[in-house]
Amino acid sequence: MSTESSIAHIAPLRGEFACATTEAGFLHQQSGLILRNLRRAVVFCSLVYVLFGITDVMALGLRDAIGPVLARLTLPLLAFPCLRRVRRAANPVNAAYRMASFATVLGMGSYLAIVFFRPEDLLLHGMSVALMAVVVLIFVPNRQRDALAITLACSILFLLLAWHQQAADTRILVTMGSLVLFANGFGAIAANRHARLWREQYWAQQVLTNLSIRDPLTGCYNRRHLNASLLDGEIARARRYRLNLSLIMCDLDGFKAINDTYGHHAGDELLRVFAGLLQSLTREGVDTVVRYGGEEFLVILPETALDGGVELAERIRAAFAAQRVAYDGMELGTTASFGVVGANFAATQAVTPRALIAAADELMYDAKRGGRNQVRSHQFMPHIGRVA
Repeated sequence: MSTESSIAHIAPLRGEFACATTEAGFLHQQSGLILRNLRRAVVFCSLVYVLFGITDVMALGLRDAIGPVLARLTLPLLAFPCLRRVRRAANPVNAAYRMASFATVLGMGSYLAIVFFRPEDLLLHGMSVALMAVVVLIFVPNRQRDALAITLACSILFLLLAWHQQAADTRILVTMGSLVLFANGFGAIAANRHARLWREQYWAQQVLTNLSIRDPLTGCYNRRHLNASLLDGEIARARRYRLNLSLIMCDLDGFKAINDTYGHHAGDELLRVFAGLLQSLTREGVDTVVRYGGEEFLVILPETALDGGVELAERIRAAFAAQRVAYDGMELGTTASFGVVGANFAATQAVTPRALIAAADELMYDAKRGGRNQVRSHQFMPHIGRVA
């Protein structure tokens, strides 16, 4: 995850991350909360909306109130079946937002029918429409632009209906119009602020998580993250689907001499260059590069047989051997030694993270003893606990 401010920028009007990938990651992580909030909003709003049918009966009498009450019942009768479809959707957040827009249109649209039946209560209706706009914008989870478009459209339709019915003088219509538009503006500002704060909190958590699992010098994952869950998760996946998995252990040759001769800053620059080379030659989002310790790096290659791991290690070895790093008016260069171990989980399941790392580490030191700048590889044989 990058921590560049441009990637974390939140669009001022939309209240969403300007980077579509970051916004998608946010929505994916928050999907459970979004669905729960939508369910609560639909239940609460439907209950209150239907209970206010009592006012229709009081104002019109039982027989004349049938139309308004039926209009109120359309919200729960149509919204609750849609909730079940949202839970089964392939993209639940998009489905939830579509459902929120549908329920909002249904609720505010059906209220216009109630306004038609009760023109004498126009001032009360204006207050209700204003309140509904605030509730929709703040309480119902949806994209801001969609929610605001719906509330504005329904508010304007309400004002046009009130003007057409001529149930109030111009002064009252202007007052109601101001109230309704103010409610839309207030709700939009409050919703935007909430959306921004929500995303800022998410981004802060992502940055803190990223700092806790990555090496600050190279940007690679750190050993703590490796030991916590990284390799265990890849082995569990390979075991479940009976896949291949390969590890490459790398170590820079003569690194101590470089530090002693040119200083630790020169060594740090070499480490950054080597880490960048590893990340550029591996598959983004599939392979994982870990700074194992000091000048040692571990590369995890899911769904990769031993031959593929060896081929990648040879490419890295040759590229780094030819690499020259400019530092303080000098060109620095060195080589690296590699140990590659492969495990076939279709043939055996008895593989542990510690055993795989130990095997790759032993092969890497074997490459160093053999003259450095070499690749040593073997297929892991767990029944004897060693490489063969």
